[in-house]
Amino acid sequence: MKRVLIVDDDRATSAGMADVVEEWGYEPEVADTVKAGWNSINKLIPDVAIVDLKLPDGSGLDLLHRIKENYPDVSVIILTGHATVDSAVKALKVGAEDYVTKPVDLPRLQVILKSVEDKQMMKQEIIELRRQLQKMGALGHLVGKSPRMQRLFEELEMVANTDANVFIVGESGSGKEVVANTIHYLSRRRNKPFIAFNCGAISPTLIESEIFGHEKGAFTNAIKRREGYFELAKGGTVFLDEITEMPIELQVKLLRVLEEGKFRRVGGNDEINIDARIIAASNRDPQKAIGDGKMREDLYYRLNVFPIEVPPLRQRLEDIPLFSHFFLQKLNETEEKHVEKIDPDFIEALQAYEWPGNVRELRNVINRAFIMARTDTLTVECLPDKLAGNRRKRSKDAVTIPLGQPMEEVERIVIEETLNMTDGDRRKTAEILGISYKTLYNKTKKYKSAGADDEDEE
Repeated sequence: MKRVLIVDDDRATSAGMADVVEEWGYEPEVADTVKAGWNSINKLIPDVAIVDLKLPDGSGLDLLHRIKENYPDVSVIILTGHATVDSAVKALKVGAEDYVTKPVDLPRLQVILKSVEDKQMMKQEIIELRRQLQKMGALGHLVGKSPRMQRLFEELEMVANTDANVFIVGESGSGKEVVANTIHYLSRRRNKPFIAFNCGAISPTLIESEIFGHEKGAFTNAIKRREGYFELAKGGTVFLDEITEMPIELQVKLLRVLEEGKFRRVGGNDEINIDARIIAASNRDPQKAIGDGKMREDLYYRLNVFPIEVPPLRQRLEDIPLFSHFFLQKLNETEEKHVEKIDPDFIEALQAYEWPGNVRELRNVINRAFIMARTDTLTVECLPDKLAGNRRKRSKDAVTIPLGQPMEEVERIVIEETLNMTDGDRRKTAEILGISYKTLYNKTKKYKSAGADDEDEE
């Protein structure tokens, strides 16, 4: 139950409000002066204070200032007569949540209180998410402790509680839809639908009907009215994935809809207001898509109010252990089989790979390894050859040399293993070993000829 303090010297008004507020499920307290109100604030620290602008011993604005200075998390609603609405507007600039005029419009007050409650709940959820992030490097279903991901988390927290259009750019499989879903989850629209639509996965002739809906008889097979994604997402979020795959003629219509804030179903005459946040995404470079005629520049700038770039997995290899444990945990929750641990060599092999398919490819690799595992641990043997071999070829940074080996043999082993580490790059190998390129060339030539002589003897 939320505590609500009502500060008003009109006892009939404050008592009436207290009764109604209590019926709504809140816990009311009443004060009639600035001094009494401030004492109650210090004693109760309410969730909401409803403060009259005109009080016997001072102005409600003074009390508002003191509350915001000392208890910034307490939401303040100003109570005012019609003649002092200008003062109420000033109060909003100082930090008041909203205002209500006398006589009190109870339905409006209830809406304001519910809105304040929702915002406070969201603040608490974000605080909890931040704790989660600090503890395990996760924000919703996004995972990462790398600097790039930490910066991405900060951007999402900043934009989530606004209604600004967002344009997400990232390679296929990098997690653009997860980013969009996280923005929705952190926003005040989180209890409304999240509708995701891939513009490149459906016939161009059907996209308009899918997005805007259609009326019965609008075209062949339109046997009944159908609501489109903009209608289905009322109050929520529409995610237009691969927006650059949308036909140009439909991009023109989408731009007009976004500018006017309303649309018509295909074959319909009635205008329907948009009540949905728009998030778009593309795996193309937007500027290149504009240059190639794949995207209208004016639509791009309409959607690109807050740009977000999702880094590819190869630029955040340090996040692979977190991703691996995250995916493994999900598999353990849904499958009868349980694999609890991951061998360090397994992670080492994953981090030596380039990941052209990004996080989606990693998830599939973990899934396959989970199926292949014969014990409670994911090992290198569970990996496909391209990853297991990749580790042996590229990620070996140490070599074991038995005692008693001649120096010439030690030198040969070190040179050959360093060549393996650099993928056969002789100039880089010579630089690492601190010898000239010519010296390295002569030594490797000598090793090859010695190997050939050995084969001849056999």
